Amino acid sequence: MWHDCFLVKTFAAAFIFDFWKDPERGRLEDAIRGLDSEMPLYVFVSHGHKDHFNPEIFSWARLHPRIHYIVSRDVAARCRHVVSAGSVYRGPKISPEMLTAMAPGDAYSDGNVLVHSFPSTDIGVSYLVEGGERSVERVFHAGDLNAWLWKDESTDEEVKVAMDGYMEALRPIEEYLGKQREEGHGAMIDFAFFPVDSRIGRDYFEGARIFVRRFDVGRFFPMHFGLGDREEVGRRTEDAGRFEKYFNPERGEFIILPLPYNAYIENNRGN
Repeated sequence: MWHDCFLVKTFAAAFIFDFWKDPERGRLEDAIRGLDSEMPLYVFVSHGHKDHFNPEIFSWARLHPRIHYIVSRDVAARCRHVVSAGSVYRGPKISPEMLTAMAPGDAYSDGNVLVHSFPSTDIGVSYLVEGGERSVERVFHAGDLNAWLWKDESTDEEVKVAMDGYMEALRPIEEYLGKQREEGHGAMIDFAFFPVDSRIGRDYFEGARIFVRRFDVGRFFPMHFGLGDREEVGRRTEDAGRFEKYFNPERGEFIILPLPYNAYIENNRGN
């Protein structure tokens, strides 16, 4: 989609992560209308920053009969009026059972998908989504989880604190996937959406470089390069696509979707 937003469709379910804005007004709504009415749609929000959360998502409940919202607790606190029948809010509302709020360490399952929320190095959470009996490939959306080092503006001690915090945030993910491997389920992350944001300056790619070496990532998609004017977005997009700076030479595909609505189709990788 754009910046941090991805629409993922499998044979069992569809997922929309961190919608911010629709560069082609109405196109995402058309895509939602085009889903099979029996296919569950899960809408995720990792945290409440304006480039990750748009309350417009709650209007989508009128477009699809099997929609469920999974949001971080900070977002849930901000949209209590959306699920309150007695609120004076006149915008789109949903019933409380359509929304699940998650904090780091929480898990949600409805028999169709299993969602684990993990820490972020900013507010909110990161998500790992998988299905029962692996019917849904394992999808990781980082939200704002990253090594936000800002080396050009920070002291050595500040950089160390940021890196230590990042490594600590990765630890619960590593522990969970390690248990999955021990139980015979495998530990691969099939799809990972992760910030590669050159606004932070020197070594902007370090968080991604560590992530793809610490975890078995099948397909890695950089994100978080859609802020700024056209020139800035173009430069940051180019920086995010410099895979030689951070890719794992031993495994994984690295794919950039530089324009709104660029598509990656797993069984037809030329598109």
